[in-house]
Amino acid sequence: MIKGQFSAIALLCSGMAAFNASAEQERLNISGFGTIATATADTNNFEFRNDRSQDAKAKKDGFAFRPLSSIGVQIDYRITDKLDFVGQFVYRDQDFQKLDSITQMAFLRYQLSPSWQLRAGRVAADIFHFSDTRDVSIAYPWVKVPTEVYGIVPSRSLDGADVSYLKPYDNFELSLKAFFGKGESDFTSDDFVPIQFDNLYTLGIELTSLDWSVALKHTKTEAENASPGANFVSESVAQLQPIWSGATAYARELSTEGADIEYTSLYFNRFLGEWELSGELSHIDSTSIGLRHSINGFFNLSYFYGAHTFYALYSFADTDAYYIGEERPDFPINANTLQLAALAEEVANSLAHSQQSFSVGWRWDLKENLAFKAQIERTDIDERGGGLRARDDLVINGEESVAHTLFLGLSFSF
Repeated sequence: MIKGQFSAIALLCSGMAAFNASAEQERLNISGFGTIATATADTNNFEFRNDRSQDAKAKKDGFAFRPLSSIGVQIDYRITDKLDFVGQFVYRDQDFQKLDSITQMAFLRYQLSPSWQLRAGRVAADIFHFSDTRDVSIAYPWVKVPTEVYGIVPSRSLDGADVSYLKPYDNFELSLKAFFGKGESDFTSDDFVPIQFDNLYTLGIELTSLDWSVALKHTKTEAENASPGANFVSESVAQLQPIWSGATAYARELSTEGADIEYTSLYFNRFLGEWELSGELSHIDSTSIGLRHSINGFFNLSYFYGAHTFYALYSFADTDAYYIGEERPDFPINANTLQLAALAEEVANSLAHSQQSFSVGWRWDLKENLAFKAQIERTDIDERGGGLRARDDLVINGEESVAHTLFLGLSFSF
């Protein structure tokens, strides 16, 4: 995660809370949450992983706990009547573990007035609906949030400041929020070189009532660098300039370095007696070939029966596959450049996810703070669209396929 001053804020404020805790009990609140979950799939070619930040996966003939299990602690410390500190620390499967990487939130919050609030520090990446509760499994019915929407986003936290406004009306509440700061990716890689996102801002509006809500959020940022693999390919393509006049320009298009990226999401939910209908749609686009136009979303229908929740979930990620012969017919493909052309296609298709999943599941609330969940999922993966699944070979070698995955989980809070 991001190095710097915000982890120091977490350490400082946690130390303040621990000091003389017996005399300051009213100021300090410590809570926690966790998930013990396992997954198994019926394939060794398209293995399940929870999101692109993971290398851990579930495959055929075995149960994997690492992709879904986690433990978290949240600290709320009231400094004054208007100023408090919030810290959230989550241990889950990552390729790099230290205090900075497990610090999901560490911010100071100031209540300017009943309607206005200001936060500064590390906050949840508020670009979709379940930003604050992405790792808090007990907060939603499924074993996991839909991978086709949440597994693509490379960041859980951002560093900066936001201001929010809340206005109650007769039948609903209006919430507005604006954030500005920076972030970095949490993609798994052998040498762990995260992609930095600078000049990042998010604007959001949400309407909330007792039985319905709708939220629209838009995020724009600039990628400061590219992954080592993408850098190698783009630099190699640039060396074709003596024999191809478009090599330099194409190399820049392949790389995410300096690319403008936009993410827009729309969420809704509606309660109808014992039923709930909810969904989220998102659109991703950038100026890089490596992160092209994509539409993603999910629709969920839940039925509540006492302590039991039964649900049906459909989720999808839709990006067109990239074929260099169709997109760049002027690329000089010959015996010497054939491998490089394949690598360029791999860069262009690694984030071009194209799959859809159908799930049915059951949640049983054993206690107010303890829930058992079971979910079975069928995922149809398009040709060159399997980047969300863990693979041992190149994405461009992938053909159409079907994967079935079973999830079992125990979610709790304390």
